[in-house]
Amino acid sequence: MSQYFITNTPEKSLSKVIQGILPTKAEALDFLVGYFYFSGIEEIYKNIADKKMRILVGLEMEKDFQNKTSEFDFFVKKQKSSRQDIRNDNYESLVSLFNQSDYFEGQQQEEAFKIYYEKIKNGTLEIRKTKEPSHAKMYIFSYKNEFAEDGETPGCVITGSSNLTFNGLRGQNEINVRFNDKPEYVEACSIFEALWENAIILADKEHIKDFEDGVIKHVWYEKVFSPYHLYLRVLYEYFNIDTSKRIRTPFDITKGKFFNLKYQEDAVRMAISTIQKHNGVIISDVVGLGKSIIGSATANNLNLRTIIIAPPHLVPQWEDYSEEFRFTSRVFSRGVIAKALQHYRAKSKSNEQWLIVIDEAHSYRNEFTQDYAILHELCQGNKVMLLTATPFNNQPSDIYSMIKLFQIPTKSTLQTVDNLGEKFRDLISRYKTLKKEQKDKKISRDELVLAIDTISREIRTIISPLIIRRSRLDLDGIPAYKDDLKLQGFEFPVVEPPKLMDYDLGDLRDLYLSTLRRISKGQFEEEEIDNDDYQYIDYIEDEKLTAEEFKAARYKPVMYVKPEQEEKVKKAIEEAGFEYNLFKGTQRNLAKFMRSLLVRRFESSQAAFRISLNNMLQNCINIEAWAAKRNTVPVFKKGMLPDIEELYNTTSDVIPEMVDDELEAAIEKLNTRGLFEIKTEYLKPDFFEDLRADIELLQTLKDEWDKVTVDPKSDEFIEILKEKIKSEPTRKIVVFSQFADTVNALGEKLEKAGLPVFSYTAGKASPRNKEIIKVNFDAGVDVDFQQDNYKILIATDAISEGYNLHRAGAIFNYDIPYNPTRVIQRIGRINRVNKKMFDKLYIFNYFPTDIGESETRTQEISTLKMAMIHAIMGEDTKVLTSEEQLRAFFIEQYKKINETDEQKSWDTAYRALLNQFIGTAAMKEALSLPLRSKTRRRVEKGKDGVLVFARKGNDYVFKFNAPGNTPVDISPQDAFSILQSTPDEKGYEVSERFEAMYSETKKALFASSTESDTEKSKRDALDKIRLIIQSNSVDHEYLEDVKTAIEYDAISGYALRQINKLKTSAYTSLPDIVSKEYIQKVLYTYDHLLLGTETLILAEEIESIENEN
Repeated sequence: MSQYFITNTPEKSLSKVIQGILPTKAEALDFLVGYFYFSGIEEIYKNIADKKMRILVGLEMEKDFQNKTSEFDFFVKKQKSSRQDIRNDNYESLVSLFNQSDYFEGQQQEEAFKIYYEKIKNGTLEIRKTKEPSHAKMYIFSYKNEFAEDGETPGCVITGSSNLTFNGLRGQNEINVRFNDKPEYVEACSIFEALWENAIILADKEHIKDFEDGVIKHVWYEKVFSPYHLYLRVLYEYFNIDTSKRIRTPFDITKGKFFNLKYQEDAVRMAISTIQKHNGVIISDVVGLGKSIIGSATANNLNLRTIIIAPPHLVPQWEDYSEEFRFTSRVFSRGVIAKALQHYRAKSKSNEQWLIVIDEAHSYRNEFTQDYAILHELCQGNKVMLLTATPFNNQPSDIYSMIKLFQIPTKSTLQTVDNLGEKFRDLISRYKTLKKEQKDKKISRDELVLAIDTISREIRTIISPLIIRRSRLDLDGIPAYKDDLKLQGFEFPVVEPPKLMDYDLGDLRDLYLSTLRRISKGQFEEEEIDNDDYQYIDYIEDEKLTAEEFKAARYKPVMYVKPEQEEKVKKAIEEAGFEYNLFKGTQRNLAKFMRSLLVRRFESSQAAFRISLNNMLQNCINIEAWAAKRNTVPVFKKGMLPDIEELYNTTSDVIPEMVDDELEAAIEKLNTRGLFEIKTEYLKPDFFEDLRADIELLQTLKDEWDKVTVDPKSDEFIEILKEKIKSEPTRKIVVFSQFADTVNALGEKLEKAGLPVFSYTAGKASPRNKEIIKVNFDAGVDVDFQQDNYKILIATDAISEGYNLHRAGAIFNYDIPYNPTRVIQRIGRINRVNKKMFDKLYIFNYFPTDIGESETRTQEISTLKMAMIHAIMGEDTKVLTSEEQLRAFFIEQYKKINETDEQKSWDTAYRALLNQFIGTAAMKEALSLPLRSKTRRRVEKGKDGVLVFARKGNDYVFKFNAPGNTPVDISPQDAFSILQSTPDEKGYEVSERFEAMYSETKKALFASSTESDTEKSKRDALDKIRLIIQSNSVDHEYLEDVKTAIEYDAISGYALRQINKLKTSAYTSLPDIVSKEYIQKVLYTYDHLLLGTETLILAEEIESIENEN
C-alpha cells in the first residue's frame, strides 16, 4: 500500500501537496468536505481553470463571514425541506461573505472569485450538499491518461481532518493521509458517486440563473454604482430613526395629559437607543421644546430605578414628572448629591443598573470639585441622562467633564474618535493657547473666532452620537415635524429683538454718577492661569485704585502679604491643603466678584444696593475689629476653591450676604470649612489702610443714600406697566430681576400702586405659590381652570427654568441684562411649544438715562448711561457712542446668542431630504445597494481622494484619504457636502490608485487607542500609589485596582488630585477618599463595555478634474 501522512507543516501542507498534483497530473477533482469556505478555493484557484471539479459539502458553506474566514465547529442544524431553500441559504452565506467582510476586496481574492464564477458558468465546477449531514473529508484526484499508467494508477486520494478552507489546507495543524494505489482510489470514487447522486445541487451550469439571481445581483462584484444612490443610502443609514420598536409615548404614559408630538417621540427613541449604546445621552433641545418631557418619557420606557439630580427650585417639578410619567425615582437637590449616593448604595443590588438623570448638567463642568467626584461615582455602572440647553456654549474641558460621567476615555463607545481622552486634552490645550494668544494680542479677533469655531466643530463631531438637540428652526425645516405640529395646532410666535426703555434719574443724577464712579472704577481683563490640569479665570486690575474707590480689600488679604513673609504664608496655606498660587488667584477673583456684585445690585434697585452696603460695611468693621483683638486676619479655608464664573452664571437669587458663613455657603456649599488666620504682622500696612478706606467709603455711601426718599426707576416703571396693560389687556407681562431683594421691594411697590402683580423668588417656592403662577400664567392649563387674578409676574431667575408662562407676551429685564444667555432662558418661559398665544413676543431692557444732560440726546448716549453700561457690560461697550449704536448692540448681542441657541442644525436640510425620499423608487434602489458598494466620481472642484463611510455597532464614521496623506476623520457635515449628488450624475469604475488608498483607510477606520497619555497629574498619582504599595499600609489588591483605574483614565479629576495630595501619614485614609466601591464600579464598567461589530457601508473615489490639468 502506497501512502504517507500530511500534517500541514510549512514543508508539507495539504495546499502544497495539492498544488503539486494539479498543474500536470490531475484532470478532474472530486472533493468531499464538511465545510467549504472560499478561502479554500483561493489556495488553489490558479491551477483549476481547466480542470473539471465537483465539490460535495457535508455541513456548511461560508457561515463565518464577519471580517474573517476562519473555521468554526457549527452545530448541525435541522435540514430544510426545500432544496431551493437550502440553495438560497448557501447563496445568502456567500453574499454575506462578500458584503460584510473585506475578504473579496483584495486583487487575488477577486481573481479567484472570477475563476470560480466562470467555472460554474462553463460547467467545469459543480457544487452540491449531501442530503444528510456529513463531516467526512476526502480529496479525489483523477489523473490524465498519460499519468494513469494504463489504468494502474488512475488517481490518488487524500483523506483525513482537513476541510476545504484556508485553515484546513495550511492554516492550522491537521492530519491527512494520501493513498496512491488503485483499490483505494476506486473505492473512494464509489463512495463519492453514491453521495453525489443523492446530493442537493447548490451551483452548476444548469442552475446558473439561480446563482446569479441569488448571489451576483446582490454583491458589488464588477458593478459601478450611481453616486446619487450612494448618497441616498448614506442619508438613510445616518439619519433614519428606527420606528419598528413600539415605545410608550408621553400621551400613552400620562393618559392624554401630554401630547404625542413627533419630534418628541423621535427624541425618546433616539435617547433610548443612545443610552443603550453609550450608557448615556445628552438631551439639549432649546428652551421651551420639552427636554423634561422627553427625559421623563425615556425614563418610563427604560423602566429602571431612577435618581434625579436637579436645581433646588426644580425638585418639586421633577417629583411631579415622576408621578405623571410613572417611573420610580427619588429626586435630590444638587446641593445634597452625597445623600443621593448614600441612597443608591443603600438601595442598589449587585450589578443592578439605575438611571441617573441630571438636570442643568452644565453645572457639573468642573471635574475637580467634590460634588463632581460624588456624581461621577454615582454614575459608574449606571445609565446616565444629562439635560442641558447649552451643551456647546462651554469650553472643551467643561464638555469633557460631562461626557466622562458615562464614558471611560480610554475605552469610549464613541467611534468618532480614536482616543477620547487624548483628543479632548489636545482640544483643551489648543483652547488655552488661543486664550493666551488673545490676551497677549498675538491673534486677531477674526482669527480667534475661526480657531474657536474649528475646535467647536471638532467637538460637535466627536459627541454628535450622544447629543439630541433641535431648535425651533429645525422643527420648521423638517417637514415631518412641521406638518405634525401644524396638524395638532402648534405654532411658534416671532420673538422681536430687545427694545430699550429709559427712565430719567432727575435730581439723583449726580449722586448716581458719583456712586457708580466710586464703586466701579478699574477695568478688568481675563487671564488664563494654569496650575497643572486646573484652569480658572484670574481678573487683573489695570490701574491702582484711589482712596475714593472701593477696593474690596477684605476679600483678598493674601494679596497684601509682605514679600519677606510670603514663604511663611505660602507654607501655612499649603500645609492647610491648598496650592498657594491657586489660593492667591482665588482671593483676587473673590474681590472682583464682590465689587461687580455691588455694581450690579446698585443698578438693580435702591433696596438691593442698600442691603449690600449695610452688609459689606458691617463685615469690614468686623474684620477690622478681629485684627485689633487677635492680631490676625481671618480667611475661611475651603476644600475646593470657588469657580467665580459659575457664581456669575448662577440661576439662584439667594445673594451671598457679607456675613462669612453665608458667603462661604454661596461660593462652595459643600466645601470643608474651617478658619484660617494670617498674622497681621505678615501683611503690608496697605491692607489696613485700604480696609479703613473701604469702611469710610461704604459709610459715606450709606449716609448719602439714606437721605434719598425718591425712586425714579420704580416710579417710572409703574407708569410703563400701566400703559402696557391698558393698551393690550390680554398680554400679560413677566418682569425679571437677578436679585430677590429687588423683586420683593418692587413687588410691594407695584402692589401698592394697584397693579395686579404677583412676585416670586426662590424663598417663596411653596406649592401654593406655584399653583397661583400656573393658573394665572400657564396657557397649557385647561381653560376652565385658568384664572386672571394677576397680569404681572415679577420674579428672579428661579423661575426661568421649569415654568410655562406663555399667557404672558412680554419680558421686562428690570436690571441691565449683562448675560445674554439668561435673556434667552427668560424668553423661553413665554415661548412654549404647547400653545401659541401671541403672534409676536417682546423683550424690553430698562435703562437709566439723563434727559437734561444734552440737547442731542437722540444722537449721543448720556454720560450716566454710558458709565452704567460700561460698568455692567465691560469691554465690548466702550466703542458705543450713540443711542442707535446702543440699541444695535443689544439687538446684535441677542441675535448672536439666539442664533447660537436657535440656529438651524446643519443636518436639518438632510433630514428633510430623507423625509422627502422615503418610499420612493430612488430610495428603494438605494436601499438595495450591497454593502461595500464603490464608485468613482469626477468633479470639477472639491476634494480629491477616497471617502469611506462605515459603522461600528450603531455608530457611524467618515474617513477621508487624500493622495499622499494619511486617512483622517471628517465631520458628517463635511462628508455630506462631499457626497451630495444629483440623479443624472454618472459613476465610474474605480481607478488603479483606489485600492491602495482604500486599503489604508480601512485599516484606520476603527483603530482606536486604549492607551492613556502620561500627563503629569496621572504620573504623579501612579507614583503615589506605588509608594503606598511599598508602605504596606493599605490593601494591596485594592491599590492595584486603583492603579488600573488611573491608567484607564477612569476616575474623576478630584479623586486624582486627592491622591496626589496624600501625605505619608494619611496613606491609610485613601479608601475613605477613593472608595473601594467606586473603583470596583469603574473597573466593572470598563470590563463590560461592548464596542459593537464593524461594518463598512460604502466608499467613493473622488477624482478632481482640475487636478488633471
